[in-house]
Amino acid sequence: MKALIEKESFFLKKFVQRLNREMIPLEIIDTNGHKYLTSRQDVRHKILIKDRKFFKALISPDAFSLGEAYVKGYFDISGSIKELYELVCDKLLNTDQRKSGLTFLSGFFMKAREKEKKNIEYHYDVPSDFYQLFLGETMGYTCGYYISEDATMDNAQNEKMDLICRKLRLKKGERLLDIGCGWGKFAVYAAKHYNVSVTGITLSLEQKNYAENWIKKQGFSHKIKIKILNYRDLGSDMFDKISCVGMSEHVGKANMLNFFKIVHKSLKKGGLFMQHTITTNIKRKKGYENSFLDKYMFPGGELMFEHDLVKLASSSGFELLNAENFRTHYIKTLNDWIVRMEKRKDKLLKIVSDKVYRIYYVFFIGSLISFRQKEISLFQNLFYKTDTDNSSTDTFLSPYSKNETRIA
Repeated sequence: MKALIEKESFFLKKFVQRLNREMIPLEIIDTNGHKYLTSRQDVRHKILIKDRKFFKALISPDAFSLGEAYVKGYFDISGSIKELYELVCDKLLNTDQRKSGLTFLSGFFMKAREKEKKNIEYHYDVPSDFYQLFLGETMGYTCGYYISEDATMDNAQNEKMDLICRKLRLKKGERLLDIGCGWGKFAVYAAKHYNVSVTGITLSLEQKNYAENWIKKQGFSHKIKIKILNYRDLGSDMFDKISCVGMSEHVGKANMLNFFKIVHKSLKKGGLFMQHTITTNIKRKKGYENSFLDKYMFPGGELMFEHDLVKLASSSGFELLNAENFRTHYIKTLNDWIVRMEKRKDKLLKIVSDKVYRIYYVFFIGSLISFRQKEISLFQNLFYKTDTDNSSTDTFLSPYSKNETRIA
């Protein structure tokens, strides 16, 4: 027992020395109540160690080991977790770890369809009530579009949905395909405000059930159909317009070219495709992954460079009409989600475990900081399916043109 305590004390002192070197003011209290200070002034945060298993995270502290220790409840933090995360992330929280052999093997043996379904179910089959408490009325699980400093989260999500509809130039009677339709709120918005028929596809039964109930309540069952369907199985059905809002992050680099080809094939000539997706601005070392993200939040998810997405879309037959970066809007959105999670923590913990709450909470904080530091961005890419002979190419006005009836 004495040897174990000495070992724990050794790693904790090394951790404190590292914090000291990086000038990170912090107070740490171990399981025996002993206090360790990294600074004599400006100490606004305390780490309270609740379980000796925490010391395993200190052998090689990084975003994964410390994030996992927090998720498992091995320590608690007093003070702003968001502020502390931002304070230490550059100096301490390396997010990339070498992929384990198990990761490679699971990717090799598991079929793509099976893996995709399992990944989506893992994340989105959490009860819809949980999401609604922090996403709000619109259930928008990607960035909103804030037209003013005092815009509410629901205002921003509605503005985002309307902006997508306007960019797609939706017209009465058109058929819209929404790939990764979520809880069906965008499908209802498009049908209600732009009088289109919508087919939404998802791999989450929880989302499908919620969406169908919402669609029925809104009186649009005759105009909207929700299907459990992999995008690979779209078949020969054709659509006037296609949207993919916050889903292509799950497609993966190896499958993206095929994804664009299938979307292109499913779109009528002269049709428009909106891809609303998170992109990365940092090149990851080969054989490395964000272990916390891959294990706890988005297994199978993969971010790509914006220029790579445009290149693959172009080689599939698409022409890029418009690309906008909404990075700053995602910072505001994530901040709204975090504030709501903090205010409604007691209600959220009646729906999910403390572990699940912590996973989402720390993930949103980490994501906010990544957007703020320009490590990742959010692009809306509007693609056009031109005729092969370019004989009937339409003229599209920019949404910022004075001749456009509604300026975005």
